[in-house]
This record gives sequence, structure tokens and C-alpha cells, in this order.
Amino acid sequence: MTRVHRSDWDAVLRERIAERADELLELAGLLIRTPSENPDGDCTAVAEVTAAYLRDRGLPAEVHDAGDGRVNVLSRIDAPGERHLALSGHYDVVPVGDPARWSFPPFAGDVVDGYLRGRGASDMKAGLAGALFVFCLMAELGVPLGGPVTFLAVCDEETGGRRGADLMLEQGALAGVTGAVIAEPAHRAHPTIGQKGSHWFRLTIDGVPGHGSLQPLHGTSANLLAARAVVALQRLWDLEPHAPAEVQGLIERSKVFAAEREGYGPGIGAVFEHVTINVGTIHGGTSTNVVADRAVVEIDTRIPIGLSAAEVDAAIRAILAEEGIEGTIEPLGFRSEPNWTLPTDPIVATLVEALRDLGEPEADGVLQWASSDARTFRSHGIPVLQYGPAELSTIHGFDERAPVDDVVLAAQVYALTTLRYLGVAEG
Repeated sequence: MTRVHRSDWDAVLRERIAERADELLELAGLLIRTPSENPDGDCTAVAEVTAAYLRDRGLPAEVHDAGDGRVNVLSRIDAPGERHLALSGHYDVVPVGDPARWSFPPFAGDVVDGYLRGRGASDMKAGLAGALFVFCLMAELGVPLGGPVTFLAVCDEETGGRRGADLMLEQGALAGVTGAVIAEPAHRAHPTIGQKGSHWFRLTIDGVPGHGSLQPLHGTSANLLAARAVVALQRLWDLEPHAPAEVQGLIERSKVFAAEREGYGPGIGAVFEHVTINVGTIHGGTSTNVVADRAVVEIDTRIPIGLSAAEVDAAIRAILAEEGIEGTIEPLGFRSEPNWTLPTDPIVATLVEALRDLGEPEADGVLQWASSDARTFRSHGIPVLQYGPAELSTIHGFDERAPVDDVVLAAQVYALTTLRYLGVAEG
């Protein structure tokens, strides 16, 4: 038997993707034109499009319906080997908001002036299309992969629901996977390999109502107590993390990247070493002339590497106790510990090498301060990183778009990463 050189397949895959870029972009456009806003999170239609694309190319498509439009799609190309790669992404998107504030139709799914346009172009239907396109291309060309590759498209990511990646991994859909790539948006040269933890909570404070004309002599205002709590909780920023030595270099690189590449300017890198506190909503009282009997505050805190959710929760309760404020704390929304994959892990090293070979010599992994399904993969012991095409400034905003060149580059990165991570079989 003769060995098919990996370099030959490298060249073939790069060329095929470049030659068939129009097909890739049409697939991305089709996904964008298939609405899947979350909320309400109904992904039935986009799941059907995804499954049909797989089946039309002779590939299996397992459709997992978790109810209420929460539908996931799974496919696998089997091959013997020690490594097993997953290519994944979510197809739910945030709402478009007021369509009148877009300069083009929110679900355009077209290409204009070098950009793919529409809700989800960056987050993350272009990346998902690239993963799906490459997965099918591998099968079409008969690439003799040295291990299995699984494609997984999920719902329920944007609002932190548990019927997407969480449910699929809990049910063993990715059992045996040794490395994964999620096609989440990233800087062209910087995949994300770790993220801060997330600790959202709802604080409910009760007061004693009374006539508004007698404040502060009569009644206890829940709104004033909530105001004191909000100010006091800013002290969470002062908590000191103790990051493991193995990730301290990654944190320092990420601080520089955030300041120099993300465009936020000097000082923004501190976000990686502190608890951030966002007071998202405050609701209190029943009427202007009534002392507020109840206030409800919803807060988003993000946890740096070197602290845990339990430590932050304990600090929240200690601060409120120091202020003499009694309240009920309930978990809310996204909840996760800080999580990361080391730069030396084979899946990270392989993708970064592929990216450098494709024209990004300074490519390197960095941290992100947001949360994603990567936290779920890592909680199940799967090393994972995120890389996808994006115009980062348009994510979750009006006029979302992604550069066409980056869409094609990302697909080539997925192809070379798959080939190099799994290797090729003899034959």
C-alpha cells in the first residue's frame, strides 16, 4: 500500500474551497435567510435546512428535537483512529431589533462589496456554514481521514438554554471526541482558547411600604436598599484571582491583544484579571407616592481565571451582610466556571499551525471575556477552541456582516485542521 501524503490533500482542499467559494457563500446565505431568532429560539426551519443539506450529499443527519423548536442536528463520518474531531456551532441568533435601523434587510443573506450580510453572518452562521461545507466536502472527495469526524449544529446558545450543546453532550452525542472546533466568531488571526466564568443572579430585596410623603421617617424603601447594594457590590472588582502558572502567559497575551487588536484601547486588558459587574436591570416599587415594598436587581458578573463561582457567590453574600442588607439571591442565565484549553493541546496547536500556513504568521490563541458552548465542551473533558469569520464590531448589532475573504479562510482552516489533526490513512 502507498501512503497518500498529507501535503497533497492540504493543497487539494485549499484549492477546492477557493474554487467553490460561491457554493460556500450560498450555503451561508441560505442559513441567514432562514430565521432562527432567540428568543423565542425556534430552530425548526434552520435545522431542516441543515439536515437536508447533509442528506442531499449522502450523509446521515440525526435530528434531535427537544421540544419548543429546540432542534439539533448530528452527523458523523466514521474512520478508524485514536483521535476523533468534532466541528460544531449554533444556528440560533439574537433578535434583529428594529428592522428600520438596518441599512439592508436583516435576513438578506447576500454578498455586497465583499461582505456577507445579515443577522448571523458573524455570529455565527457563516462559520457554521464553513464547518458544514468542509464536513461534506471531506466525504465527497473521499479524504482518507485517520479518525472519525462529527458535525454538530445546535440551538439554544444565545440565551444560555440547556437544550442545545448541554443536552447533546449529556446524552453522549460526542462520546469519544478528543478535540473540537466551534465556529464562533473570532479575530482573523486569533482563535479563542479560554473564557471567563459567568455568574448571573437576581437579587430581590423587600422593604416596608408607606406613604411617600413620610420618607425617610416612615417605611423602609427597598429601592434605597437596592441602590446601596448596587454600589457596594462594585467591590467585587477588588477580588484577587490566583491563576495557575500554566495560563499566566496566555492571560498576558490576551491583555495585549484586547488593547491592540480589539480596539478598546489601553487598560481594557484588566478585564481578564477582575470580576466584572454589570447591573442589567432594576425594577422596584409600585407607585411614585408609595415607599417601595420590593426591588429586583439582575446582575451579570464574569469570573476571571483564578477565582471560582463559589468564591464570588460568597463574596456577594459577605458584602451584603457587611452593609446590613437582607435579600434573596437566585441563579440566573449563564452559569459557568472559568475554562480554557492549553495552547499546547493538539487541537489548538494544529489549528494555529494551519492558520499560520494560510497567511497569518502571528496567529495565536487568546482568551475571551464572553461565554459560549465551549464551556460545555470543556466541562465534558473535550479540548476545544473557537474560530470563525466575523466583522466583530457588528456582532449583536445592526447591519451585521462578515468579510467574504474571512469566510473562505475559516473554511480552509477547518479543512486543514481536520486533515492534520486526524491524519490520513494509508491506501
